[in-house]
Amino acid sequence: MPETRLTFCSLCESFCGLEVDVEANRISAIRPDDNHVVSRGYACVKGTRFASVQHSPDRVTEPMKRSGSDWQPISWEQALTEISEKIRQLSADHGAQSVGHFVGAPGGANLLAPMFRGDLFKGIGSNRMYGTGTCDTMNKFRVNGDMYGSPMRLAYPDVDHTRFMMILGANPMVSGNTLYHLPHAIQRFQGIVQRGGRVVFINPRRVESARNAEHHFIRPDTDVFFLAAFCNELIQRDTVDHERVAATMKNFAQLQASVAPWTAERQAAVTGIAADTLRDLVSAYAAADGAALNMATGVNQGRSGTLCYWLLESISLISGNFDRKGGSLIGEGILDFAMLAKDDPQMRLGFHREDGLPTVSGQQPAGMVAEDILSGRVKAMIVEASNPVLACPSPDGRLEEAMASLELLVSIDWFRNETGNLAHYILPATTWMERSGMPYALQSFSATTPTPYLYAAGPVLEPPPGVRHEWWIYTRLADKLGVTLMGNRFISGFLKLAARLAHTPLGRWVRVPEMLISGMLKQAGQPSLKKMLQQHPHGLRLPDNDGDNFLGTERVLTADGLVDLAPTDFVEAFSASVEALYAQELHNADRMKLIGKREIRRMNTSSANSAQLVKEKTNYAYIHPEDAQRCGVVENDLMDVSSEHGRITIPVRITDEMMPGTVAIPQCWGHDKADGLRHAQQHPGVNSNRLAGDGVENIEALSGMSHLSGILVDICKSTTIAAAS
Repeated sequence: MPETRLTFCSLCESFCGLEVDVEANRISAIRPDDNHVVSRGYACVKGTRFASVQHSPDRVTEPMKRSGSDWQPISWEQALTEISEKIRQLSADHGAQSVGHFVGAPGGANLLAPMFRGDLFKGIGSNRMYGTGTCDTMNKFRVNGDMYGSPMRLAYPDVDHTRFMMILGANPMVSGNTLYHLPHAIQRFQGIVQRGGRVVFINPRRVESARNAEHHFIRPDTDVFFLAAFCNELIQRDTVDHERVAATMKNFAQLQASVAPWTAERQAAVTGIAADTLRDLVSAYAAADGAALNMATGVNQGRSGTLCYWLLESISLISGNFDRKGGSLIGEGILDFAMLAKDDPQMRLGFHREDGLPTVSGQQPAGMVAEDILSGRVKAMIVEASNPVLACPSPDGRLEEAMASLELLVSIDWFRNETGNLAHYILPATTWMERSGMPYALQSFSATTPTPYLYAAGPVLEPPPGVRHEWWIYTRLADKLGVTLMGNRFISGFLKLAARLAHTPLGRWVRVPEMLISGMLKQAGQPSLKKMLQQHPHGLRLPDNDGDNFLGTERVLTADGLVDLAPTDFVEAFSASVEALYAQELHNADRMKLIGKREIRRMNTSSANSAQLVKEKTNYAYIHPEDAQRCGVVENDLMDVSSEHGRITIPVRITDEMMPGTVAIPQCWGHDKADGLRHAQQHPGVNSNRLAGDGVENIEALSGMSHLSGILVDICKSTTIAAAS
C-alpha cells in the first residue's frame, strides 16, 4: 500500500504544499495538500506531474566523466579528487578568480546549498559567482540595498487587504510570483474586486491572469516613462504623505526633480497608454483605501529595470501606501535575513569586476560569462542547477563556444543538459523530493508572503545510491582543497568528518541537513525540525503583518535609518539615460519588439524533458493579426525573427492578445543537441536568447541585468519552408 508523505513544491516561489503517495521508493501520485496552511489545495501542473521528472530514465544517478564525446561512470572519490586537483592547479597558475561558479533558480530554493557553496568559494578566494538572477530579478535586490540598506529587505503587496492593485510585466496565473509567495493568485485577485477594489494589468500581452481583469497594453521596455509620469502626476496633485516622508525618508526633492519632465502626455507618445488612462489610474490609486503596485520579470529584463523598480517603490513610499495594511509591506522573518545579508561580504553590493559592472547579492552578470571565459579571465566553472547555454543571452552561440573552451567545467544537476554536454564532469544531485527543507529565503527568513507561515518537510524519497546532496559535494571539495567552512576550524572539521561518514553505516547518526535546519529553527525560537514535522505537518501559521512596523524603525538598515528616495546612482543614471532612451523609442516606433512568454507546463530544462508536461514539438512566436497581415504569414507559417545579434526561424501563432508591434516567444527552448534529454530533444523548439546580446553594452549597469525583453527585431515570412507541421 502507498504511504502518503507531505512536502512542498520547490519549482517556483509559491512553494505549494503537496501530498505524495510513495510505494517502494517510487511516487505513485502527487496532489495538492488540502490542509496546507497557505496553499490549501492549490498546486499547478508542474508540481503535480513532478514524478515524470523524478523518475525519468534520463536522470544522472552516478558521477560521469566525459572523454571526447563519450561518457563513463566514475566513483565519487575519483571525480572529487580530479576536480579539486584541477581547481588547485588553475588557481595556482591563473589566480583564484579564474575559478567561477554559476547557479540557477533551483539552487536558490535549496536551503543548504548556498551556505556551503559560498563558503567553498570564499575559501578558494574567488568571488567570480554568476547566476540566472541577473537574467530576472537582480534589479530588485540592487534597489532594496540602496533604498532600505540591504538587498533582502523585500517588500510585497498586501493582496488580501488592498483596494487597488496594479501589476506590470507579470503573469502570476502561469508563473507564480516573483519574490513573493502567492498561491491561489487568481482567486485572491478576484477577492480585491469582490470587496469593491480594482485590479489592473499593464503588459504588452493580455496575459492569462488578466482575462477577467482590467488590462492595458504598454509597448515593451517603456515602463520607465509610464512610472516616471505616474510618480510625477502624484506629486503634481500633492497626493504625498509629507509628514511620513519628512519623518522617515530623505531626498524627496531629488526624486521630484527627476520625474518633473515626465507628463502623462509625454509618456503616451512612446508607451501607448493614453494620458487620460494614466490619470485615471493615478486617481484610482490615490483614492483607494490601501493600494499596491507590483512589477516582475517582464519589466526587470528591460534596459531600465532598476530605475523602474526604484520609481515603483518611490510611488508607494511617498503616497503613504508603504508599510501600510493594504499597500506594500516588509515582513518580519524568523531570522533577520536582511541583516545577515547586509553584513555578508558576498551578498552586499560589490565592484570586483574589471569592467566596473556590479556584483549584486553575490552574482556577477550572466551576460558577461562568455566574454570572461573567452578573454581568459575564467578557466574553470562549476554550474549548479542551471543550463546557461539556453537560459542566458548567447548571440550566435557564443556562450556555448565559451563553455566548451573551459579547462574545467563541472555540472551539478539531475540531468545531462546542453551545458552538461560540454562539461568534463557531471555530479548528480538530490531533487527536492529527496532532502529535508524549508521555503526559507522568501518565506521563512524575509517573510515576503501576504499570509505569514512557517513550513518544513523531510525527504519524501531516498535518493539513488550514487546521488549526493549539494552540501556534501561542496564539503568534500572543501576537504580536498583545504578550505575552512563556516569560518571555524572546529565546525569545519566536524562537517568534513560528517561528510566522510555520511554514506557509511555511521552516517545515519549524523544527519547534517536536519541538524542545521533544526539549529536555524531553534535560533529563531521555533520548534525543532522533528517537532515541526510532528506538530505542524501542514505548516505553522504566523501572526499577520498589519504594517507600521518598518519605516522609522531600526529595521531600515541604511546608515542614517532613513529610506533613500533618490539614491545618487539612480538619479544620475536616470538623468544620463532616460532622455536618450525616449529619443530612441520615438525613432523606433515602427519597429517590432521581442518579449518573453511564460508557459504553464514549463519551468526549466528538467520540465522540458517531461512527456507529461511538454506535448508541443516546438515553441511559437506570437504576434497580432495586424503584424501577421503586414508580413504575409498565416497560422503555423515559419517566420524569421532577426535582431542585431542573430536570427531564428520559428512557427507563428496569431492572436489579438498581443499588442501590435510586439512578438512574444517562450524562452529556454532549443533542445536539438540535448541527447541527454531524450524527450526534450524530440520537442526541441528554438532558443530565442540567440536574439539577445551579451557584453557590457547589453547589460544594465546598475544591476548587471541582461537585456532580454523589449529587444528590437524584424520579422518576415521565412523562405525555408512554406509551413510548420
